[in-house]
Amino acid sequence: MKPRGRTGRRLLLMAGDALVACFAFAAVVWVRRRVPLPLTASLLPEEKLSLALFPWLVGVATSTLVSMSLAGTYDEPAASVRERGGLLVSALLSAAGLVLIYFLAGHAVPRTVLLAFVPALWLVLELWRLLAALLVPIGIRPVVILGGGEDARRAAHALESGDITGHRLHAWQEDLDVLRAPVAAGESLLAPGALAALLPEGGTADVVFASSHAEDRLVLIGLLERSLGHDFDLWIVPGLADIVATRVVTRSLGDLPLTPVSTRAASPVAFVFRRAVDLTLGTALVLLSLPFLALFSAAVALESPGAPWLRQRRVGRHGVEYELWKIRTMRPAAEEGTGPTLAAPDDERTTRVGRLLRKTRLDELPQLLLVLGGTMSLIGPRPERPEFVATFAREVPAYRLRLVLKPGITGLAQVMGAYATQPDVKLRYDLGYLFHWSPFLDLFILLRTVATVLKGTGV
Repeated sequence: MKPRGRTGRRLLLMAGDALVACFAFAAVVWVRRRVPLPLTASLLPEEKLSLALFPWLVGVATSTLVSMSLAGTYDEPAASVRERGGLLVSALLSAAGLVLIYFLAGHAVPRTVLLAFVPALWLVLELWRLLAALLVPIGIRPVVILGGGEDARRAAHALESGDITGHRLHAWQEDLDVLRAPVAAGESLLAPGALAALLPEGGTADVVFASSHAEDRLVLIGLLERSLGHDFDLWIVPGLADIVATRVVTRSLGDLPLTPVSTRAASPVAFVFRRAVDLTLGTALVLLSLPFLALFSAAVALESPGAPWLRQRRVGRHGVEYELWKIRTMRPAAEEGTGPTLAAPDDERTTRVGRLLRKTRLDELPQLLLVLGGTMSLIGPRPERPEFVATFAREVPAYRLRLVLKPGITGLAQVMGAYATQPDVKLRYDLGYLFHWSPFLDLFILLRTVATVLKGTGV
């Protein structure tokens, strides 16, 4: 496990790490320039390795900060970091990163400097972190265990025995029935006040879900919803199926594997990244699509009476409704007598032009304007109509989790599934995107979307 440190503490550690890394590198270079070393032919010429602040010392600092982050040294107590050799690993990674930076700049780092830099950096990092532990201790993180099986017992025992550095057992709730609330659309799946009674007052905690019982899945969904508010950090003790189906587990509680639950697609970094893509790529797509919008709108208007564009109420981020625009693909008044109805393959209500637009997903082009306005994103869960959302949320409680993201013109469910894929199946793709987002996943979705448009496999 790793307790999350305060922002101020993290910034102080990062500033200190950068400074001591530059000091260690400068000291090693100075020694090589001034002091003859065994097994070396001569002193290091000054032009061989520059100590200019930019870009070389900035490169040293950057390499060290990235390495320390990758080694997970910013959230654990100093004792825990030392136990697993985190600072030595960071020093080795930093040296490797430094070689890469110099190589990309067309320079080489002398081997003697590298060999001396690793132990020097390790030493100054150890000394600095010992001082930092006195100045800004990370403290003890309370942990709440949920579940009554053998894994929960092991986790509770490890915390009670003091084996987990920086953590203590705050509460252990074996019977999860007390946390469960009846399923109702728009309401919490957790019984009011039940979880709050287990959490410490006025502080954050780690909640470890350690139940494999199917009837406890609603409690897990409720925990996922609550964790989005950052009241606590949620961890799961994975079962065999979870281990096989997900990425390698690199965290533990004692000897138990532990998986952090992170809504990566809802993180500030992900939102900033997607907004930048929306503005740059979205602007280009709007300009390119204007002739097609005019052509398709005219074709729809000529084939059947009525406005060429359709406006519908949809549910967006956090459940806020908005007006979505599409090129009309069905006959006017197609839902008279039936009410809101999901489209199906070979839907008789679809016009000939509309059928082509649906196959290529080009009926979604007007939504590019909503992307530029910030209501939607190029990539995200497809928005549904309020009537359907209410039904889906009752039938599939986890459906509400997808509402933490902006709706998208395309998404993982759209490029992997069919147009009429069932909502519970689409939800699995949407949640996969929510919890395992990366920029590379966005690139994959965009490329698959282009392939869908070109191949006309939208239905």
